[in-house]
Amino acid sequence: MKSVPSSDLYLAKIGGTFGVKGLLRLRLESDFPEFFAAGRTLKAVLGKQTLELTIDRFDSDRLLIGFSGFNSPEEASRLTNCELFTTIEETKAAITLKENERFWFELIGASAAENGETVAKIVDIQEGAAPLLVLETAGGKSRLAIPYNERYIVGFENGVLRVRNVAELIGAL
Repeated sequence: MKSVPSSDLYLAKIGGTFGVKGLLRLRLESDFPEFFAAGRTLKAVLGKQTLELTIDRFDSDRLLIGFSGFNSPEEASRLTNCELFTTIEETKAAITLKENERFWFELIGASAAENGETVAKIVDIQEGAAPLLVLETAGGKSRLAIPYNERYIVGFENGVLRVRNVAELIGAL
């Protein structure tokens, strides 16, 4: 995961150019490709340089992106290796989650509580066939990973993930 200011969310890294119209390959790190809509402006960082880029076009099937003002391979190549960011507020405004879905930025740093008692803190999420929540017990003594599924997750309210069957796992550590 990228280390960025807390208000910025890492979305993608721009790869090399593609074709003759200024398109670029995109290494997507977001679960929401629909966020890359034409007209959306993103923060782009390359080294110590920061600029704003407005999406002109996006091909979600081939992960190709074009930005306003970069209409040739030569112009677009200046953006190679830029990292793209947005804000938490822009993400929440643009993306509608399904029932029981959560943004990862809501979960990381949240407490995990079982039967009203805090048992751990969520410190990371590992991607895979199913996401795993990495929990750290009080005092940072132990870590364990649990699948994000109904066997362990009851709900999420007020910044607290309600869990079940986790205290038993922690006790076995």
